[in-house]
Amino acid sequence: MPAPLTPEVSKLLDALASGSVALLQHRFWSNGVNQLMAALGEASGVSRVWVFQMLERSSNGILQDYVFEWASKPEYRQLTQRRFRFFTTIIDDSEYANMVARRQRGGAHTCIVSQLSPGSLRDNLESQRVRSMVTVPIMVNGKWWGTLGFDDCEREVDWLGAGLQALVVAAELIASAIYRHQLSSHKRQVALLERVAGCGAWEIDPDTSATWCSSVLLNALGYPDDYASLPLRRLLAHLMTEDRRNLWCFLRLGFANRQSNCRFDVRLMTLQGEERWYELVMEMHYTQGGRLMGVGGLAIDISQRKQSEVQASVAAEMDELTCVLNRRGMLHYLTNLFEQNHMGPHFLFLLDIDYFKLINDRYGHPAGDALLVTLTKRLQAELRLEDCLVRLGGEEFAVIATGLNDAQALMLAERLRCSIADNAFLLEVMPEISGTLGGRKVQVPVTISVGVTELSTPGDCAGQQKVPMQERIRYCQSMAVAQADQALYAAKEAGRNQVVTYWKWVSALESG
Repeated sequence: MPAPLTPEVSKLLDALASGSVALLQHRFWSNGVNQLMAALGEASGVSRVWVFQMLERSSNGILQDYVFEWASKPEYRQLTQRRFRFFTTIIDDSEYANMVARRQRGGAHTCIVSQLSPGSLRDNLESQRVRSMVTVPIMVNGKWWGTLGFDDCEREVDWLGAGLQALVVAAELIASAIYRHQLSSHKRQVALLERVAGCGAWEIDPDTSATWCSSVLLNALGYPDDYASLPLRRLLAHLMTEDRRNLWCFLRLGFANRQSNCRFDVRLMTLQGEERWYELVMEMHYTQGGRLMGVGGLAIDISQRKQSEVQASVAAEMDELTCVLNRRGMLHYLTNLFEQNHMGPHFLFLLDIDYFKLINDRYGHPAGDALLVTLTKRLQAELRLEDCLVRLGGEEFAVIATGLNDAQALMLAERLRCSIADNAFLLEVMPEISGTLGGRKVQVPVTISVGVTELSTPGDCAGQQKVPMQERIRYCQSMAVAQADQALYAAKEAGRNQVVTYWKWVSALESG
């Protein structure tokens, strides 16, 4: 069975971010589409990314045109081939018929070519050396405008989870670019009123404050289709207070620069109290004298995208093996700690497993991983809810503890050390490891060394007052890690399985 394709979510989000900026900034929207496709292609590692525009649908066939393409290698390029120019595909294959039906309903489609039933779809893909494919329809006005596709000519893989969702968002971005292109060309049509579910059109007259919202947008906000009029003040009241203030500042700058179009993400509150994220795609029109005479555009529901971004952000801050924070998560934790002015003092512990390499060498890395997971649980059992456990990498961990004095911090560090040293770890050794030990469970004694230091607050960092808060927090973290590391090294030098505080280490240096 093929392994699920799991591209790095952060790379896909970066690709979507850069692609959306390109769609906004390029004078010709097609250039933005090309840049978005290139970013997604490089981020996902596929062979080819393409867009077919669906021109005509008949009962037995589809007329399409190959309009955009990105290829990882020259041999995967197909855009210039004559057979893909205004080509008609006959629907004589049940597999292809099902795929077309899914596209018309707005559904994505994935396939492994070798697993397809014999037929024209499989023959066509094999003739292009495609081993796996995923396609997402581009829906414009609720109708199938075209198809965004990803071909892999080297791997048999499935697209799952966040990867597939990223492609759905990319198709929505392309659909948004098409809308913006229509608006910039002054071809606003009645069909714009009925956008794909969750999106709607709007327009505001700056002179009279009159508003117009499509029925889709009215429904999304909780109003009936035939709602007579939504006053500007009430429409703006649906924006969260912070977003309304930020949007106004953003627009005021745009008006001053006679900006013609822009995008902005906001949270809208429905009449039922439900909060949802929308992307406002705005088009501004001015008189020859520069006075704003109209503003309008689209409100696109991006709640799923925002949820995916939040999930990706959380995943990026967690250690996959032990399910505690990683270095990035530690910085985020410290940022929240200092911004919310939690009562100090704050302490940083560095914990390192003694002779961990010997454990890996003798019992195998799977046993070492199991030890790390069990050790993490033991440490968490000794910590308070307000304390924070971090895996910095390998066998090194950190603890951030707040609201303690020096003596209490030392007691907590000793308690953590004892929780590891007082009870051996039961490890299962793989059969191929250590000869006769293979396949058995063994008791392995483990100890840790701990270095402790007090964590300075950003306001205490000398000479840093004019530095941005985030940089000051990074500086404080780096200083604390360096100090705790010196104390940890002293604990190692003193024979391991010990706790050494930075202030004790400094005092010993000064007296010695």
